[in-house]
Amino acid sequence: MMSETWVPEYYHTEMLEWLMARKAAALWCGMGLGKTSATLTAISNLILEGGAKGALVICPHRCGPTAWEAQIRRWEHVNWMRIANMRTPEGRQAWEDGSAEIYWVNSERLPDIERNGKVSPGFVSKFIKRRKSLPVDILVWDELSQAKNPSSKRANALRPYLHDVGAFKTPFKRLIGLTGTPHPNSYADLFAQVRLLNPAIFGLSFPQWRARHFDSDYMGWKWEIKPGAKEIIDAQLADFALVMRSEDHLDLPDCTTIDVDVNLPRKAEAAYKTLEKDLLLELEEGDVEALSAAALTTKLLQATAGCLYLSDSDGVAVLHDAKIKALRKLVNTHKGEPILVVAHYIHERKRLLEAFPEAREFDEADVPSWQAGEIPMWIAQSRQISHGIDGLQDSGRIIVWVTPTYSWETYTQLVHRLVRPGQKHETLVYRLLCTDTIDWAVSGVLEEKEKGEKGLMAAVHALQALRQ
Repeated sequence: MMSETWVPEYYHTEMLEWLMARKAAALWCGMGLGKTSATLTAISNLILEGGAKGALVICPHRCGPTAWEAQIRRWEHVNWMRIANMRTPEGRQAWEDGSAEIYWVNSERLPDIERNGKVSPGFVSKFIKRRKSLPVDILVWDELSQAKNPSSKRANALRPYLHDVGAFKTPFKRLIGLTGTPHPNSYADLFAQVRLLNPAIFGLSFPQWRARHFDSDYMGWKWEIKPGAKEIIDAQLADFALVMRSEDHLDLPDCTTIDVDVNLPRKAEAAYKTLEKDLLLELEEGDVEALSAAALTTKLLQATAGCLYLSDSDGVAVLHDAKIKALRKLVNTHKGEPILVVAHYIHERKRLLEAFPEAREFDEADVPSWQAGEIPMWIAQSRQISHGIDGLQDSGRIIVWVTPTYSWETYTQLVHRLVRPGQKHETLVYRLLCTDTIDWAVSGVLEEKEKGEKGLMAAVHALQALRQ
């Protein structure tokens, strides 16, 4: 593939200037705005100016080849840089030799991994802890919201090496975080991400910071942000994270969400209500028991999906096919158009494949076939396809969520596989929700998370505008 000349948009220039001016910075910019190309340009400029040796990129596994490697090949001004995959022997040798400019590894590989009582050293132990010097001095964490958990092994494995502490001097001169979804659940998700790159911004341990800005219920399980705390946190972030919303900068066709109310058959509805009330359901195939509130949520979502995993075996009890029938109506409505179907459970995807012989289960190798319009229905689990898969907008505009999700990050990232530059038509997002069930509650939680995310982005963006 011939490399192209990169012609930066005004927002790319703003991203580039933001990164070049700061030792620790984040780009909280919407999907499709070109965070990767802008960051690659910053890395290239720094290396060519003699201000850096190279960069270590932490990213989801699919983002390595489909985003970072692909973008280097695509753009003429950065394709002089060599990129190494640290999952391969060639990549690990390049690290030892210092023969590449960019090295990427997926975040799951950072900490040590324990299997069957044996500890396998992770990337940090093998390639950072034991080295006197590194072939890189820039760290880029792509999809920074993966590090939102303060006790996360993946984030804490690397954190001791990112900042000067006493006599220890960090090998990293610059730290960069990228995400379009910094606030996947609540403001509390911001702490670990920000601390990773710049611990001085919040300046406290997580328990201290949370106690200062949040109130808890009497059990200490649920935390609500205190009045006025949002404004304090927003102000602290205004010089750290550059905020851009896709809708403010990209001229894209509309995206319309359509909730489809699905009626459960009477027998399935009765079974659902019994399980909801008694936490136990006795079926011919076996018993289904929910031992906690979390387990009950999972079981109820299985029930609205059509099947229940039995408690005392690996078996599955089929309750209904209401969502399959609803999907068939949508297929008939959009005759001939490719449809991306999102289904969480294995039994659910198996039944869908049986009901729609023309469908295929998601496989990354089939992306070219999807782009060519050769797959009428593609059935995927949400996390398979929410990050690092590009080009789906070339031929598809319809998403059907058969199973709802609580994760705003997963939801919006997946939807933006289709709502991004190159999309020529209105995107339709259908959500199949069973009447008077947990499906609608999950949908409501998702909308609250969306409001929180948009509120954060708007507040920080407004503060940045005032300071210009």
